[in-house]
Amino acid sequence: MNAPIASASADRLRSIADHETGAYKWYVAAVLGLAHTIAVIDRFVMVLVTEPIRAAMQLSDTQLGLLQGTGFAILYCGFAVPLGCVADATNRRNLIMAGLSLWSLATIAAAFTTSFETLFATRILVGMGEACLIPAGMSLLATYFAPANLARGTSIFGLGANFGYGFAFLGGGAILAGLQASGGLALPGIGRLEPWQGIFLIAGAAAVPVLIMLLWLREPPRRPGSAVEKGMAAQLGAMREGFGYLWANLRSYAPFLLIGAMTAVTGYAMTSWSSSLFVRVHAMSAADAGKLIGLIGVIAGPLGTISGGYLLDRLRGKGVAGAPLIIMAGGAIVALLTAIGVGYAPSLPVAAAFFCLFIFESTFVLPSLYVGMQLLTPDRYRGVAASFNMMIYTLAGLGLGPTAVGAISDHLTGSKGLAEAVVIVEVAMVLIIVPTAWLARRRYDARMRAAAA
Repeated sequence: MNAPIASASADRLRSIADHETGAYKWYVAAVLGLAHTIAVIDRFVMVLVTEPIRAAMQLSDTQLGLLQGTGFAILYCGFAVPLGCVADATNRRNLIMAGLSLWSLATIAAAFTTSFETLFATRILVGMGEACLIPAGMSLLATYFAPANLARGTSIFGLGANFGYGFAFLGGGAILAGLQASGGLALPGIGRLEPWQGIFLIAGAAAVPVLIMLLWLREPPRRPGSAVEKGMAAQLGAMREGFGYLWANLRSYAPFLLIGAMTAVTGYAMTSWSSSLFVRVHAMSAADAGKLIGLIGVIAGPLGTISGGYLLDRLRGKGVAGAPLIIMAGGAIVALLTAIGVGYAPSLPVAAAFFCLFIFESTFVLPSLYVGMQLLTPDRYRGVAASFNMMIYTLAGLGLGPTAVGAISDHLTGSKGLAEAVVIVEVAMVLIIVPTAWLARRRYDARMRAAAA
């Protein structure tokens, strides 16, 4: 009775080995990277057209902040961990296709909204759809790639975020300029759409080629004893065990989670309002601002990520206590100084230079945020810890950062009101992050050594 079972398990392991050594895995990584690109484009396209939407719907800065961050973050954070469990117990390719279809259709629907309430609803659906991508995508990559080259596959997936940010602004800015020059987008049977409406429509439709490529992405065989065989109940039980561990050690995790959350606010407070800052303070058009932001993002973003990972390894190698916390504290100070530079620069070139430094800094701290959480956690709980860290980071960054800036800006007057609001938020983050990091760095190291043991 056991021989057929053993033979089937051996055949499955050989099939898994074939997936790990074949060239097809690079196609998987490339398609997942493209899906990541589309996700980030649809996430940030709202920032590109903030000012045209503000004029068309007569919205306040508080409402714009809710649209840029909170609307997206609500279901993105709420569904991230549960969908991670679903990814471990179902067909991951189909889950990604369903999520991609949902968020791209929601982006298209945003083109036809006429009020804050309906536009906010579409942003909620975008967040819900995108919540499945990272858990399911990382699960697929871990199956297709052997440990020896998993980092390379993951880097291709991660590059999608950098390209998505750049294309959302650089390509989106060029398309917006073209639509403004032609007076909008004419559609048979619908009529002429405003340029900002055309941007949403084009961004959502960009998902179609990726959906077609996903049809050729095969769901690989699961390892014997995986969650798909044990069932959802077993996977949910493992998740509860992981969260139980985090809760039992919350005093050790709390300083890192607080610093990570406030670090997210420093980044999104500026990036979510970057287009509006260049339009209101430096008199650029929304299209030109988008092209400038996109160009800076494509160049400075990857350089910051690579440099941040290198410095973290160097500091840890030299035994610097709480190295991830120190890097995030330094990043908060740089974020404040560069935010002042962007808002109060005497000329556009100087403001662009400061924004380039800000983007470099905001990606520089990311390796410390991700790796720092993993170093605190035993291996068997790292998946749950990573999902929880991502949830806290996104909820604080997107849920609080843009809305806080908008709410403060509504109570300030003058052409520099938005710039002042950004600086006020950055100051508040520095006052939280820096002393917390300094006080927690040695306890962090002690906790890290305990987790390793």
